[in-house]
Amino acid sequence: MNSTKFSGEKIKILRVIARLNIGGPAIHTILLSSHLEKLGYQTLLVAGQVGPEEGDMNYLAKAEGVEPVIIPRLGRRLLPLSDLVVFLRILRLLFSWRPHIVHTHTAKAGAVGRMAAAIYNGVQGFKFKVQSLVYRFSRGRFNNTRVSIINDRCKVVHTFHGHVLEGYFSNFKSSLFRLIERILAKFTDVIVVVSEAQRKELFGKYGIGKPEQYRVIPLGLNLGSFAQATKKRGDLRSELYGESLVAIVGRLTAIKNHSLFLESVRKLMEENSDTRARFLVVGDGELREDLTEMAKRLGLEDRVVFTGWIKDLGPLYVDLDVLAVTSNNEGTPVAVIEAMAAGVPVLSTDVGGVRELISERGTQNVELEEGEFEVCARGVLVRKGDVRGFAKGLKYLLENPKVRKETGVRGRKYALLHHTTEKLVSHMDMLYRSILFRDYK
Repeated sequence: MNSTKFSGEKIKILRVIARLNIGGPAIHTILLSSHLEKLGYQTLLVAGQVGPEEGDMNYLAKAEGVEPVIIPRLGRRLLPLSDLVVFLRILRLLFSWRPHIVHTHTAKAGAVGRMAAAIYNGVQGFKFKVQSLVYRFSRGRFNNTRVSIINDRCKVVHTFHGHVLEGYFSNFKSSLFRLIERILAKFTDVIVVVSEAQRKELFGKYGIGKPEQYRVIPLGLNLGSFAQATKKRGDLRSELYGESLVAIVGRLTAIKNHSLFLESVRKLMEENSDTRARFLVVGDGELREDLTEMAKRLGLEDRVVFTGWIKDLGPLYVDLDVLAVTSNNEGTPVAVIEAMAAGVPVLSTDVGGVRELISERGTQNVELEEGEFEVCARGVLVRKGDVRGFAKGLKYLLENPKVRKETGVRGRKYALLHHTTEKLVSHMDMLYRSILFRDYK
């Protein structure tokens, strides 16, 4: 009997993500699909439909030579009947394509994809047992015949880019989603997180999975364009009258807490009326109209510019003095890594994996008081939700060009060393081979 699963065939990865909207998860999955193909893998990327209010990153998939299979009903919203259809579509794909690894990304795709993989593995495991029994009791009949019995169970990997377990929904729904994630972890071989802080939170705080299931694989990006965009420096600044520039980049959604950004700008301008700066809100989303109205109500029409999505962010970053992040919850923000690669200092709330990116203290807990800010090696941290602290952090960076320059240089070096596509693909390749060829348990 030959139970070897690989006989010269390519390793097949079925990758599932809710949608390819602008953000880290879409970039992550597209780059992995593209670059692992170059290492000899065979990949199939499955994604849902991008919402009308979201930016679409299918242009990046096309540029990278990735053709995703689109299941329109696989999206962000929970719709039981639609989700059942998605589940059946993925299950059908599993039986027809027979992947060696199913790798899911984001909460909705992670739930539907892992449930489908659990059913598929159950069926394949049963078939393997039946075939083994038949072979055992019929060995005399097969003395002169080569028999191959292969267990077609797949390994299951899930990546938490961030999570929706806190700050997105009511306490009841959040508790329910935590329970679901604990159950799904039982059918998952490896749980990938993008930062050590995230691992501590998911396992230590929410009790998801076992310690040996976790692997920390930092986000990796194509950073060359940001590091080399200096030739375009000055273009954006000249359009905005040569003033200092601060930007917040991302979806206009509640968890990003853009209202904190606007309130902090108002406080800064009230207490420092001579500050010459423009504040850019880069991105789009369901809160665009509300935030525009809020800016008018706060008297910031002449200071705040809503740019919408910008496809080429290189020229933006190289003209920035500060990148602002005001989120209530994060995994590893792509904008922070991109800005660091362009040499831009970061001012951020102390959430998710941000501290690991900009502080030499890594995941060490530092309790900040309201109104305080912490100057780190590659940026400045502020307590979550602290308007006064954020305004002070803005003032400090805008008034200290030497600090901005030194911080930007350190950030650029760190990003280009730790967060490249090559690093990401290398780490993922090692992970896949370890669970397939080293009898990972």
